[in-house]
Amino acid sequence: MVLGVALLLLCFAFSLSQTVIKAHEGAVRSIDVEGKLLVTAGDDGFIKVWNIKNMKQILKIRSHRGKVLSVAINRRGFIVSAGDDGIIRVWRLPTGKLFKILKGHQEFVRTLTFSKYGRLMASADDLWDIIVWDAVSWKMIRKLTGHVGWIYALAFSPKEDLLASASKDNTVRLWDLNKGTVKVLEGHTDFVYAVAFSPKGSLLVSAGNDQRIIVWRVRDGKLLYRFKAHDGSVYALDYSPDGTFVASGGYDRKVKLWSTSDWRLVGVFTGHRGMITSLKFSDDSSLLISGDTEGYIRIWRLK
Repeated sequence: MVLGVALLLLCFAFSLSQTVIKAHEGAVRSIDVEGKLLVTAGDDGFIKVWNIKNMKQILKIRSHRGKVLSVAINRRGFIVSAGDDGIIRVWRLPTGKLFKILKGHQEFVRTLTFSKYGRLMASADDLWDIIVWDAVSWKMIRKLTGHVGWIYALAFSPKEDLLASASKDNTVRLWDLNKGTVKVLEGHTDFVYAVAFSPKGSLLVSAGNDQRIIVWRVRDGKLLYRFKAHDGSVYALDYSPDGTFVASGGYDRKVKLWSTSDWRLVGVFTGHRGMITSLKFSDDSSLLISGDTEGYIRIWRLK
């Protein structure tokens, strides 16, 4: 009873402190954070850059002819975007001008991400190919193959030596970029939509259509925990930079916060009218930003 009351109070306190913004016409497909900047992308074909402290819009970039399926920002002042045209575009901050076009995929590019220090970028398409790019020269480094289904999410380890991928083939793959080897992590019973590394890189979390979150030990790929997280598919995950929480969201329109010390639920945030498509903590872990299929983002103030 005491735990239930404490959980209710925690959720209530968090829910009181939030900002709601209509960011896009159509679904918000992707969000990313770097320092003081938040970048969002959606079905309306636009990329928007926001000041994360006051949520003022800084830039609005008409980026792709169709939907923007993924966007990422790095500390070197670049934004990359991808969509249903199969092309990756690189944008330069602070102007938002097109810097480069990257061609290498032959199908929808559903996900892309930068490494922690922005030196590498990875992208994946619906032909099951992953490309790792040098984000300084913007040249292709290598192509990774092995999945037998669409790839929904990518994440670099903090040391930039590993790349995790989540796929429609029900697996998570852990690619060693130095050794050229791969571990296939099997534990999900349906599509895997999201992956995220812990800040120290020792753990990896994944989630998907089976409504479960799985916690993996990176060293040997061992499954440590598996638990039901949502009523319906889990589309988004993020690990807080301070290592304290994992956030999840999905079909049930709820954002949930899990303590990484014991993997207990410590917060449930409601208010989204659409399915949760994306989640990201701020660099100092004080904010959690969530996006939905109705075009809204919500900024939850945790501290």
